[in-house]
Amino acid sequence: MLNLNQLYYFRTLAEYQHYTKAAAKLYISQPSLSNAMKSLEKELGCVLFKKSGRNVQLTEYGRMFYNTTCSTLNILEDGKRELQQKIKSDAGIINVACIPTSIGTRLPKFIKHFQTDNTSSPYFILHDEFSIPILEGLTNGNYDVGICSRDATYKDLSFIPFFSEPITVVVRPDHPLANEERIDPNSLRPYDLMTYNEQTPIGQVIRNALNARCPNLNIAESLDSELTIAGQIIENNSVGIVANTILLDSFNLKKIPLDVPSDTRVVYIVYNHTRQLSPVVQHFIDYLKETKAEATGKKD
Repeated sequence: MLNLNQLYYFRTLAEYQHYTKAAAKLYISQPSLSNAMKSLEKELGCVLFKKSGRNVQLTEYGRMFYNTTCSTLNILEDGKRELQQKIKSDAGIINVACIPTSIGTRLPKFIKHFQTDNTSSPYFILHDEFSIPILEGLTNGNYDVGICSRDATYKDLSFIPFFSEPITVVVRPDHPLANEERIDPNSLRPYDLMTYNEQTPIGQVIRNALNARCPNLNIAESLDSELTIAGQIIENNSVGIVANTILLDSFNLKKIPLDVPSDTRVVYIVYNHTRQLSPVVQHFIDYLKETKAEATGKKD
C-alpha cells in the first residue's frame, strides 16, 4: 500500500535523477531509496525509472505518476501549513520575520510597547532573515508579518512604508573622501564602488538612485550586507555605498551622507493579503501602522 515516504522519495529522485544525490537530500541510504522505489513500482505494476548512464530518467508511466504525486503532495503541504497557522493563531502566536538591521533595535521596542498596551498579549517568534527569504516566507505562510524591503514581483503581499534609512558613503578615515561633509554621486566617478548585490531589493534601489543622478558609475563589487561591505572597505581602502545601519558601528569608518532622495531606502511592514489574518495578527499590523503614523505625523 502506498505511503507518504514513498511519494516524497519518488518526487525527490525524479527531480535529482540520481540515486546518490536524491538519497543525500532525503538523509537516507541509497539502498533504502532503491528498495523504496522497487516497492513502489511493484505496488503500481509499472516501471517508473529507466537508467541513463549514471543517472535515471522517468519513463512515460513515471511522468504521469510524477504529475499526480506533485499535485497530491502540494495539497497536503498546503493543508499542513494552514493547519499550523490555525493552531498558532488560536494559541496567540505571531511569527515576525525582520531584517538583521532592525531585529535587535527597533523591533524589540515595538513588541514591548504592544505587549504593554494589550492585556491579552500574544507570544512572538522572531526570525532573523534578509528581505527575499522574508518575502518567500510570507508568500508560503511561514511568517505572519515581515519587516523588510519591497519587491514588486510579490503580488500577493501588501507593503506599507514603515521607516527609511539614509544612504551613506563609507570609507576609511585616511581616504581622500573622508573630509567631505556631503557627497554628490558625480564625485564618485573616479572610484571603484562597492554596494549591495543587484539581485536584492536594496541593491536595485541604490543603483536606480545613482543612475538617476550619475549614470554608469563603476560598481566594481557587489556584496550581501553592510558587514561584508565594511570589512572589504577596511582591508582594501575602497568606497562603499550602504544604508546607515547599526551594523556599521563596529567598524572604524567615516560615514558621509550621499546626495540621493531620502526615500531611496525604505523598510516596509509586509503581510500576505491573500491569506486570512488572525485578529491578533491584524491588531499587531494596525499597531505598527499607527506607530509609523505617529512618528511621521501622517495618517494612512
